[in-house]
Amino acid sequence: MVSGRALAACISLLLGVMVGWWPTSDAVARDSRDRRIEQFYHTAWTVREGAPGQVTALAQTADGYLWLGTQTGLYRFDGVRFERYRPREGGDFLASSVASLYAPPSGGLWVGFRYGVASFIDHDRATHYAAGSGLPTATIYAMASTPDGRVWAATFNGLVTLAGNRWRVIGPAMGLPGVRARNLAVDRAGRLWVATEQALAWLAPGAQRFEVATRSVGRINRIAEAPDGSIWVAEADDGVRPAWNDGRDPALSGPKLHMSSAGLLFDRDGALWVPTLGEGIRRVPHIDWLASQTIEADSAAAERFVERNGLSSDYFSAVIQDREGNIWMGGSRGLDRFRRGRLLPAPLSPGATDFALVPAPGHGVWVGTKNRPLTHVDATNITGTAFPEAITAAARDGDATWLGGPRGLWHMVDGVPRPFASLPADDYTGVQAIVGDGHGGAWLSINRPGIYHYTGEGWIHDTLPSVSNDPSPLVLLRDARQRLWMGFARNVLIVRDGGRDKVIGAADGLQVGNVTALLDDDDTVWVGGELGIAAIRGGSVRSIPTAGEPLRGVSGLVRDRRGDFWMNAAQGVARIASADMRQALDEPGYRPPVMLFDSLDGLPGTPAQFRPLPTAVVADDGRLWFATTSGVVSIDPSAIRRNPVAPPVMVREISTDAGTWPASSSVTLPANTERLRIAYTATSLSMPERVRFRYRMDGLDTRWREAGTDREAVYTDPPPGHYVFRVTASNEDGVWNEQGTSIAVTVSPAFYQTLWFALVCTAALLLAIWIALLLRGRRVAALVRGRLDERHAERERIARELHDTLLQSIHGLTMRFQAIANRVAPDDPVRTAMEGALDRAEEALVEARDRVRDLRAHGTDDMPLNDVLEAMARLYASDHTVPVIVSVRLDVLDLDPLARDELHGIAREAVHNAVTHAGASRIDVVLEEDDGMLLFYVRDDGRGIEDAVSRDGRAGHWGLRGIRERAHAMGGIATIAACLQGGTEVAVRVPMDRAFPSRMSWLRRWWRRFPERHY
Repeated sequence: MVSGRALAACISLLLGVMVGWWPTSDAVARDSRDRRIEQFYHTAWTVREGAPGQVTALAQTADGYLWLGTQTGLYRFDGVRFERYRPREGGDFLASSVASLYAPPSGGLWVGFRYGVASFIDHDRATHYAAGSGLPTATIYAMASTPDGRVWAATFNGLVTLAGNRWRVIGPAMGLPGVRARNLAVDRAGRLWVATEQALAWLAPGAQRFEVATRSVGRINRIAEAPDGSIWVAEADDGVRPAWNDGRDPALSGPKLHMSSAGLLFDRDGALWVPTLGEGIRRVPHIDWLASQTIEADSAAAERFVERNGLSSDYFSAVIQDREGNIWMGGSRGLDRFRRGRLLPAPLSPGATDFALVPAPGHGVWVGTKNRPLTHVDATNITGTAFPEAITAAARDGDATWLGGPRGLWHMVDGVPRPFASLPADDYTGVQAIVGDGHGGAWLSINRPGIYHYTGEGWIHDTLPSVSNDPSPLVLLRDARQRLWMGFARNVLIVRDGGRDKVIGAADGLQVGNVTALLDDDDTVWVGGELGIAAIRGGSVRSIPTAGEPLRGVSGLVRDRRGDFWMNAAQGVARIASADMRQALDEPGYRPPVMLFDSLDGLPGTPAQFRPLPTAVVADDGRLWFATTSGVVSIDPSAIRRNPVAPPVMVREISTDAGTWPASSSVTLPANTERLRIAYTATSLSMPERVRFRYRMDGLDTRWREAGTDREAVYTDPPPGHYVFRVTASNEDGVWNEQGTSIAVTVSPAFYQTLWFALVCTAALLLAIWIALLLRGRRVAALVRGRLDERHAERERIARELHDTLLQSIHGLTMRFQAIANRVAPDDPVRTAMEGALDRAEEALVEARDRVRDLRAHGTDDMPLNDVLEAMARLYASDHTVPVIVSVRLDVLDLDPLARDELHGIAREAVHNAVTHAGASRIDVVLEEDDGMLLFYVRDDGRGIEDAVSRDGRAGHWGLRGIRERAHAMGGIATIAACLQGGTEVAVRVPMDRAFPSRMSWLRRWWRRFPERHY
């Protein structure tokens, strides 16, 4: 008699087989349990790919990094690069052999080492614990935290908990049997599970004592909670089994895997993953289907994946599922990942090649090959047939399914191939295409012989229009209007409508190369070929260029139930939305975007370009199937898996030719940075190859730079300054981390790039200009002084000439006239006249001597102006008995020498005029300062000067004009006028800074150095 438990198990197994035979699309897409382990996308990293060996523990932190504990240290992995990790702050690790890892939900990472050392890492700062903090000197097998915030660790010397900064050993007082804690875990209810050498026990939240779940335990390496709440253990000696089920028989929760294991994992869909110690990996999709059973290492009840399937090794000790759903295994030779590809590989006969696809009734497809029997394939299962013939072409026309191969033509009847007809030609080289004619017959394309039509009377060789091409179509299509479309090589289509054939070629705009795919779509026929796709509507041909890289080698073209277009192309399986394709038809310049599925999505190889065609079909359940040279894949377009997790972004390091700096909130770089490299990454572990980046350097970049998949930004010769580098990333589905990350970068200036250096250079330049102008000024002054000296020398020469020649001659003449006059009687009127003339000559001679004396006096004397004026006053007083009163009311020691000479000349001229023309009895010479001006005037008490004379001077006399010119040369003004009280006043006003340059500000003195400012 069959027990109820056994009957339930049989029913469960039968239901499992039925579900495995006929899965729903949603189940296949969303529940990983309905795909076999070999249908996962598997990647292995070994030492050759940079992975560390002897991985003992795995964890994923909140920043997305995958952490690997090994016997030689701690590593982290961003999906692309393995990096040995050492904390930047807090000191290096106290040990190197990692035994356990734990990433708390709140952030950070706990690292448990062998021989009694633990460390907590938070933002690259490590806090280390050893015997001094109460931690037992024993291996830390596992760590976890409970909802109350307490951190627990299972060690060889017992269970410990962290209180403050010290660890406290949990003893028998809390009811935990045994002295060694081999492992621990926290379940969904917050209970702490601890395995010792004597029992498996749990501590409820808030409780003070442990409850014993079972004492039937071995060396437990891992504890995990199943979806139904049961607790499973992995034992080094007894394998993997359910150990507790809240009072129920644990065996009813699932099977026992009798193989040595150091880990176990229930993924998000409830499938059990078991890494073994030497037997590879085992996976049980539905544990409840195998309740109470025992699975041995060589049993087929659990799915197997071993080293010969591509694993890095058969020995694994760690397993986790990351937040994106990927399964990670750490073993003796490296790291392995299993993820669900969007394209589901079909189970096929080993060694099969050249796949001809045709939809099967209900679901799945028939797959014919050149070297294996016909099979029925659905998403996860394969069913063979007894039909061994090679198939090179297949098609379905309504309810009729056609198969063609070297030995004839068949059609399917109730799922069984039945012979339809032998081939019409003996010298064929292959059946290329088949299509039903809608009347029980078929059109058949055979390589070289051409196209044949089978009717009730047998095969008829069809005569096609003469085209410069091969006579055999590559593909055939009968559209909804019963027209026959034949696609040939080299841009040739023939459309047979009734009894008329129309040729469409390159001259009509068809530019797809070899025609390898046809799709009937209401009033449009879509054409795929080696150079892309085109649409034929209303007799006109329209090429459809796509965004990005042009599609090539399109040998399959279908539409899903939502109307989107799918193409099997050389780049992969391409999808174009229906709305985008309609827009491309209406707008010739529009390029529709393409969503591409390639090898990273599970696509093996590339589609065939020549038999069997087509390479894409739509199954009755809506699932799309695609054939390549290496296999067959399928996808449910209504349930495409998307990755909603935006990748965290980090800056790894900053480097220049001078060295490398670890990334922190801010980095200061040395001067003369020639090449700045900023390495960044994003921890998207599903498809890191498709993570895209963009970045900008605020202060240098004016817009975001699209970096593609590059993970380094390079700046050449960045100028000194303060910048902020920002970087963001998107995952394989275009989900962007809009916040990204940023880092402040300061490029230090060289000494010659600093502000003070610029100021010093500016000051030096101004000083050089000032010195140059000073030298120039001195040179000009020397030139002017030289010219003055030349002028004075010329004056002295003229004075000597006048004195030695003219004056002496005149003096001699006067003496001769005096001798003549002496001969004339004293009372003779002639003598009187002669005496008067001689008197006037004497006066002229005296005046001439005065002028000569003036010519000989020049500014080369070093006497101060007051002494010069005093000497002049004494001279005039003695020669002419006219008192000259000099009054100098300011210090004139620093008077400009040229100004002194000019003032002296003005004084001589004014005093001489007063003595000669004014008949003055007193002359005052005054020099004083008045409101920033040097005031110099000569005033007499004589008869006064007439207005006309003061304005225009006397005819033939240049003294007054000379006074004005001398004043102007000093930058001053001279006024000559009669005084109200009588007499004449000559007044000169000169700016003090012109007369006394040493008293000016340095800026005005510098300005005066310009040559054009000199007088």
